Amino acid sequence: MLIAFCRRTIIALRIARALFGKKHMHDGVAIRGHEAFVRATVEALELLKAKTPDVYALVQKHIGDIVSGKPSGVFTSMLGFGPTVVVMGPLFSEGSVIEYAGALAHETYHCELYRAAEKDGARNAVSEDAYSGEHAESLCLRYQCDALRRLGLNELHIERYETGLATRWWDVPLDRRDW
Repeated sequence: MLIAFCRRTIIALRIARALFGKKHMHDGVAIRGHEAFVRATVEALELLKAKTPDVYALVQKHIGDIVSGKPSGVFTSMLGFGPTVVVMGPLFSEGSVIEYAGALAHETYHCELYRAAEKDGARNAVSEDAYSGEHAESLCLRYQCDALRRLGLNELHIERYETGLATRWWDVPLDRRDW
């Protein structure tokens, strides 16, 4: 229990340090991280803008900061404050630009699900099931795969994503995620 607490604290401190560190602005989105991360992120955003303008518009609507770090994902505790923070790890930012763009689409769709539930729920707190868990991940993965097809990723690679639900990655505790 103490180890899990320490891991969560380290994650929070890394994100806080990144949020207060140097930022690069790109079309209204703050990118925070080392130079290679900033370049890869700009390249992925520009690819989304050029080939999937609807996905790019959703990124613009929901994402305020893209931060280099682990674990990758949307920090839902910040969604109530406006455009949110997405953390992207090296698994995505150091790989294929198309797959990085697809990962950004996936995380952005979590925000879209959250906002839709927020509108439906009026003054009630948003249920975690609305934007997280198996059903939400299947919707985000479908959105990601659609974006990847439009970006030109090979169908064999897309099949790998489509079968990824079997791994149940969302059940891995935050402090145990290494991606």
